[in-house]
Amino acid sequence: MTVFGSSPLPESSVLQDPTIMRIRFFTLLTGMLLVLGVMLKLLTSAQSQVTQSQIIQPDTQPESQPESQPELCPDVAEVPASKTLRSLDLPQFGIELDIPENFQPWVEDDGSVVILDPGTFEVLSCVERGGRAIAPRGIYSLRITRLQNPEEQPLPAFIHQQGEIDRNSQPYNLEGIPVLLTRPEPGYTVRAWFMPPQSQAVVVLSESCDCELEYDDMRFWLQRIRLLPNP
Repeated sequence: MTVFGSSPLPESSVLQDPTIMRIRFFTLLTGMLLVLGVMLKLLTSAQSQVTQSQIIQPDTQPESQPESQPELCPDVAEVPASKTLRSLDLPQFGIELDIPENFQPWVEDDGSVVILDPGTFEVLSCVERGGRAIAPRGIYSLRITRLQNPEEQPLPAFIHQQGEIDRNSQPYNLEGIPVLLTRPEPGYTVRAWFMPPQSQAVVVLSESCDCELEYDDMRFWLQRIRLLPNP
């Protein structure tokens, strides 16, 4: 449309008009800023959609407590046997045994009974509770156990079958029941083997020490044993 009283401007002069150039520049800049804002919004939205499994959770576990130190077992030396005796019934072995009044029986998992002095009993009880012995030391003990003899082998054959070798084994008589005494090398243990009446088991008394023992040491214990009547 032509305005009366004026002539149309040539196209080149319109393009070179500073005012129009500024308008176009600001229009282009505004468009670029809008595009950039949209891109930033999309990027922020994508980052916020990180799954819960990808988020590193803070350590909510309670702080681990330092492990408690094991109990230190008292360094108790062996306590001498008292002169007075007390009777200990052991029906599972068919015997009654007189032991020093201050000694204690210790029952093992396999049913064996170990006679211990009070000091050794206290240390082993502490170790059984999870304690730690301060220093190792020798132990004197009398262990009584029961071994099955279903084939009713004679004592010498049964003892040999158990791997016990003593060419100097000595006999003993316990209320008419034959007993064999063995003392395997190096002599820190001496044993007494016998079969209670009407039993297919062999009872074994094992006396052990960090010292040399003799057959007479076991005879000392055998003199304190009485056979229980058959049930």
